[in-house]
Amino acid sequence: MRVLIVGAGNAGCAHAAVFSARGHEVALLKTSRALHDENFELVLARQGMDWMDGPGKALAPRFQPLALATRDLDAALAFEPQIVFVTVRSTQQQAVAQRIAPRLRAGQLLITSPGYMGSAYFRKHLRDPGVLLAEGESLPFDARIIEPGCVQLLWENTRNALAFLPRSRSQEGLALARQLTPRYVATRSNVVESALHNPNLIVHTVGTLLSASRIEHAGGEFWMYREAFTPGTLRLLDKLDAEKMAILQACGARPEPCLESFKFRNEADLSMPAIEVLRKYAREGGPKGPADLQTRYITEDVPMGLGLMASLGERLGLATPMTHALIEIASGLLGRDFAAESRTLDDLGFAGLDGPGFVAAVNA
Repeated sequence: MRVLIVGAGNAGCAHAAVFSARGHEVALLKTSRALHDENFELVLARQGMDWMDGPGKALAPRFQPLALATRDLDAALAFEPQIVFVTVRSTQQQAVAQRIAPRLRAGQLLITSPGYMGSAYFRKHLRDPGVLLAEGESLPFDARIIEPGCVQLLWENTRNALAFLPRSRSQEGLALARQLTPRYVATRSNVVESALHNPNLIVHTVGTLLSASRIEHAGGEFWMYREAFTPGTLRLLDKLDAEKMAILQACGARPEPCLESFKFRNEADLSMPAIEVLRKYAREGGPKGPADLQTRYITEDVPMGLGLMASLGERLGLATPMTHALIEIASGLLGRDFAAESRTLDDLGFAGLDGPGFVAAVNA
């Protein structure tokens, strides 16, 4: 298949390398100069990158050419991709949607992953109603750029699920996505379900905010997945997770605990206790960090994730005290107003809809 990957950070580079190695024609588009610019200059010069498997695999980096690496949107779209795979940070989804969505055409599938309902931004700016949109909750691969021109895979999910807009085309969309990777195995009830099953919403925010002093004291020697999830932290995580599940229930989606959906994505043996799956990920694939509080685990996942959940609760008439408390704690720690920066349903194109109207719209 012809695949355009939008965003050339850790995720974009990793997925470009792997999809290309598996036989797809891959174009990689960098949309800004904000991060990883030195890396992308080397990718541009070589029209490809080195990549390697995760720690312990004992495999040397190997070079993977791409069909195209570019900063030129016109060139990227002239590639005529069948799938557009958006990996930019959720804070940039609205800006990217404004540039790309009006130029998409019927028959193309656009996957926004992880989404935080970012697929709704693309729907808001589409001109061709024949474009199929997908909302992902977690990327198939976790990876890090370890030096300019080289990306290392840390983890491959066992399973991934997607939600689709319109919902009536879910099976068509899943069949297309499975051509990209067979790890896409299921569809979610609606885009809210996929958005709130983004593990970063619960795991990153709770794990980082409750470890703030440890992160600042450690001077870079902190491993959130190994250190943060003590019994007390897990009790608080459950409180936040309960607010998420109440929202899912109200939206006609299937409520599922965060660690159960984490197990679905990451573990072949579904009989294993969910907490043990989290511990296994911490041992085998969970990345080091964050190194300080200026991390996307806060600056992205609080306003885009917790902010979205607060907006959903307000629209549906559900109390979300833990969500609001964590937003306030994050704001105090970083000296920012994350409530004002938060993603809202009005931003996403659902202005003017009451609770029942919104639920009907996301289930259409």
